[in-house]
Amino acid sequence: MLLSKDDIGVDKILRKNNDNDECEIYVAEKGNNVFIIGIFEGRHTKYYFKVAPAFTGSWSCEELVYFPFGYFGFSDNESELKIKLREKLKELETNVLK
Repeated sequence: MLLSKDDIGVDKILRKNNDNDECEIYVAEKGNNVFIIGIFEGRHTKYYFKVAPAFTGSWSCEELVYFPFGYFGFSDNESELKIKLREKLKELETNVLK
């Protein structure tokens, strides 16, 4: 899957090359905020994801999961995933990055 900036309502988005197939990592910018997005394939739902503010260190799937800030979400299809990503990005901006 490939996300575009219009899919999730950000100014810029970049897909990070990953050494493994554990997840897809994206770096997104909206205004002055930078977000890390990890999209995983789930067992009980088609996708699950985590959205977090940018952090120092390695931007890998494992580091993102264990980073203590951010939001998880779950989705059964790509269109629902994009909607939920938008919602979580907005929540993160409103509640965490004030």
